[in-house]
Amino acid sequence: MQTYQDINVLVGPYMLGVLISLGIGLIIGLEREYDKLKEEKGFAGIRTFPIVAILGFSIASLTQLFTPWLLITSLGTFILFLALYHFSQKQEEYGQGLTTNLALIATFVLGIMVSAEYYRDAVATAVIIVTLLSLKTRFRSVISNITSQELFAFIKFTIIALLILPFLPDKPYGPDGLINPFEIGSIIVIVSFLNFIGYFLVKFVGSKKGIILTAILGGLISSTAVAWNYASSSKESPELSKKYSAGIIVASAIMFPRLALLAYIFNNTILINLAIPFGILTVICVTATLLLMRKDDPKPDTNIKLGNPLNVLNAIKFGAVYVIILFAVFYSNQFFGESGLYYSALIAGLADTDAITISMAKFSLEGDKLALASSVIIAATISNMLVKLGIAIFKGSKTTAKYVGFAFGSVIIIGVIWVLVSVF
Repeated sequence: MQTYQDINVLVGPYMLGVLISLGIGLIIGLEREYDKLKEEKGFAGIRTFPIVAILGFSIASLTQLFTPWLLITSLGTFILFLALYHFSQKQEEYGQGLTTNLALIATFVLGIMVSAEYYRDAVATAVIIVTLLSLKTRFRSVISNITSQELFAFIKFTIIALLILPFLPDKPYGPDGLINPFEIGSIIVIVSFLNFIGYFLVKFVGSKKGIILTAILGGLISSTAVAWNYASSSKESPELSKKYSAGIIVASAIMFPRLALLAYIFNNTILINLAIPFGILTVICVTATLLLMRKDDPKPDTNIKLGNPLNVLNAIKFGAVYVIILFAVFYSNQFFGESGLYYSALIAGLADTDAITISMAKFSLEGDKLALASSVIIAATISNMLVKLGIAIFKGSKTTAKYVGFAFGSVIIIGVIWVLVSVF
């Protein structure tokens, strides 16, 4: 596979830049040409954009021989030209939108980036721009259906994720550095994000697909966070309890292969001991999910109460519970010591299964400890399932508690039997 360096040697640095600029211009220009054909108005398309990209690249290249002011003046002149052309044309022939003008300016700047040898960054930016341009119709459809409450929810989430979280100190505080404000804030953002995305997927994709899709994506991050969110949502929307139950269960189904992969990364031999029990527990959860979705009412949902699009208070409560569990794990480990691996696993599973999985995978590298380490990991997952079962019972609707109880109860029983057989 040829790299940029190989092509550079073959055609020379200038022609390489021209070719990349040409490709960037064609990518954006093709989309604009298609949009122009649909709306039957506009002025820039498949030919204009490549020329603009090459123009930006060529002028930026010439600044190395002359003066940087050449580039600054050229960009300013180009923007002024577009402004004059925009206001000099008739609306029915040209269109009043500024999107094409902004796309042209962006293309000119991308040509400059190519001159600075930011090849991959320029191409990636061009792809993002084309994606945004091509989704115009879909964006309009979505925005036309957004309420003021949902808009304010989006603004609040943006403030939390982009304005508050980055400024939280990423430093450990408290005993053994347990409290990390940035880590706790990240957990609150994750829970809020799952709630936010799940809300809109249910609204625009449909409750059945939206809930399951969000659960699958959330399960890759934190199945406990999914259980917390969905249990609360099931109480707000009892008519969706079966679907929320299926979401909680499928998110936990993803936990097992995810932990197996995590253990494999740190010790590939431990996968042999985890494959069968994790495979059985995954099958149980997947089967329960399929049965719940099959039993679901085939009629379309009407008058569904979607609840709050961004339940920040619920996310903060989850963060508080997480901190409490962290302290419980710390002091319990101090009390039992390193010899109480199973006690540590049961307590660690209350907060997080990733940490205990990594530590046990590393622990099993020393001597013949694969069986012990795998049993401890399974014990931690059982503890985690108990936590999620408790969440479903105390925070969810009665229907959710019942269905999740059957599925997780089966997982817990089989997991306990496997650990006991392995120990004795």
